[in-house]
Amino acid sequence: MSRVSNTIEQDIDTKLEASDRIPLFPRKRERIKQTEEIRQGLIEVLDLKYCIGMLNLIAQRNSNLGRVMQPSQQMAYEIRFFSNLESCKEKLEQDSTQPQQLRHQIDAIYQVKARNLKNEIWNGIYGADEFAANFSRSEDAISTEGESGFGATKSAIDTLTMLAAISPENAGQFDLSRLSNLEDSYKTLHTNRYGSRLLKSLLLLSETMERTSAAIHERLDKRPFCFPGHQTQKRDILHNVFIKYYGQRFQPYLSRVHREGDQWRDFTEKLIGQFEPTSAVRTHHEQTLSSTSESSLWNRYITARDAHTKAWQRILGQCNLMPQR
Repeated sequence: MSRVSNTIEQDIDTKLEASDRIPLFPRKRERIKQTEEIRQGLIEVLDLKYCIGMLNLIAQRNSNLGRVMQPSQQMAYEIRFFSNLESCKEKLEQDSTQPQQLRHQIDAIYQVKARNLKNEIWNGIYGADEFAANFSRSEDAISTEGESGFGATKSAIDTLTMLAAISPENAGQFDLSRLSNLEDSYKTLHTNRYGSRLLKSLLLLSETMERTSAAIHERLDKRPFCFPGHQTQKRDILHNVFIKYYGQRFQPYLSRVHREGDQWRDFTEKLIGQFEPTSAVRTHHEQTLSSTSESSLWNRYITARDAHTKAWQRILGQCNLMPQR
């Protein structure tokens, strides 16, 4: 901004601070959904030995470690439990030797777990600190040089998308072995925190482009920067600034942030679209990465980008410096 300011002789405030203007991600209690509890007496639980592997799962859940499961671990447990329960229910339907009481018991548990499943997956994603870290205010903007972190995050995104698609209707076809590396994906999300850095970048880019556009228009509204047929030193300086700094530095960075950021935005929209989000999470999405909310950070960035392009076109056109196709 300072080079444009000096070139067009128009003041631009170059002090940028974005952290306090990024909407806060909702607190955990505003993100978590309530689920129904199942209370089983000891004898009733023992009856579940008919369901292969079920008692082991219940024992894991009731162990000391099981009682303090992280959201991602509890989600994985619930997916495994539901899958095993569904297999047991199908097996029981083909077995006429078992008592009706067991059928009622299995069916009752199945109904509760089916109602819970989407909320358990929601909690496993949106309740996890690793996921929340991608919406914090704490990270720096994406660097103009080096890796953005998006490449490493992409596989974790794919994992969450896969999990979000699980429902009572298709859980039986889900390959449970895909849960074995789940914690690696969560670790990647926590380490890279791409989403947090993207939000910071979008806001800083928006303010940079808004201020630059306003300055260019304000300068041209007062008097022309170039006059027909005049080859001035200011025109040459403007051309140099556009080529060297806008074309070779700013534009490539903008393109990279947009390309990767658009994929992250698309992921968040598809992810939240798989659920009925809590009101707090829905509001935060509308404030940040929603493509349909006019006031979102994403759409503010898009508006600023388009206005910035038009401002440069205006001054370059006046100086007969528009790039030739």
